Amino acid sequence: MLRLHKIALGGTFDTIHSGHIMILYTAVKYGERILIGVTSDEFAQSYKSYKVKPFEERVKALLTMLTRELQTDKDKVIISKISDPYGPAVSDNSIDGIVVSLETLPRAFEINNIRIKNGLNPLVIISIPIIKDGYGVKLSSTLIRSKLTT
Repeated sequence: MLRLHKIALGGTFDTIHSGHIMILYTAVKYGERILIGVTSDEFAQSYKSYKVKPFEERVKALLTMLTRELQTDKDKVIISKISDPYGPAVSDNSIDGIVVSLETLPRAFEINNIRIKNGLNPLVIISIPIIKDGYGVKLSSTLIRSKLTT
């Protein structure tokens, strides 16, 4: 099985759902260490149509999911606050892989192009499918929030 030293992934992680669990599980499965870029409040609000939970609250829920549900050693996880779509993935030479969804796969290609331009090795890209609800709609924090308020 493919095993990477440090694997990156990123997101807002506002309301943890099955898609998040799938990407986190994949990172845990393939990475010895996991670097998770979590969007800053300001960056998240620049593209979200709803008020996101505070950064600290999102990180706490993320760490709870990783340690309690996915049985991940907390020392294996690095949380990095990101204020752009790329985070440390474009500059950190110790990262050797990235986990993305099919929806964000083009971003992984952008990251690799930037890394190559910066003289770094491209990342191994691991892509997961888009998780859908029982009606075939893409599962997202936005969808979950809309269902909770109706």
